[in-house]
Amino acid sequence: MYYKVIISLLFLFVLIGCNNSVENNPTDEAKLQICFQNNSSYQLNNLTVSNKLIGSLESKLSSQYIAFESFGFDTGMPDENANAVVNGKTITNHNRGYWCGTEKIKADSGKYLIKIAVIDTVLHLSCENAPTIDYP
Repeated sequence: MYYKVIISLLFLFVLIGCNNSVENNPTDEAKLQICFQNNSSYQLNNLTVSNKLIGSLESKLSSQYIAFESFGFDTGMPDENANAVVNGKTITNHNRGYWCGTEKIKADSGKYLIKIAVIDTVLHLSCENAPTIDYP
């Protein structure tokens, strides 16, 4: 009689474990996946990009790929707000300084690596394989 209870409990734990493994890795099915690489010499704490908390990212390390619904690019550069705490101070990329005639694109699929640098207390985001507008 006890073996039936034990087998039922084991089956339940296996079933719950399988469901949790799918939920804990949403990027497997995500159409848009972005990895963030900290190329600065600083630890980026509470890194937030496009209103999504990425977390802390040590110098010279990368995050896992993170699922996004969409992500903005402008003339090949990431075009989303970003901020992080560095040495106790919040720094941003809000002054991106794009010129007129830029090519704004909202990506909703693809896999991108965004590199982050800290220059003069400003976050600078770059992407080597950013989407661009193809003209005929």
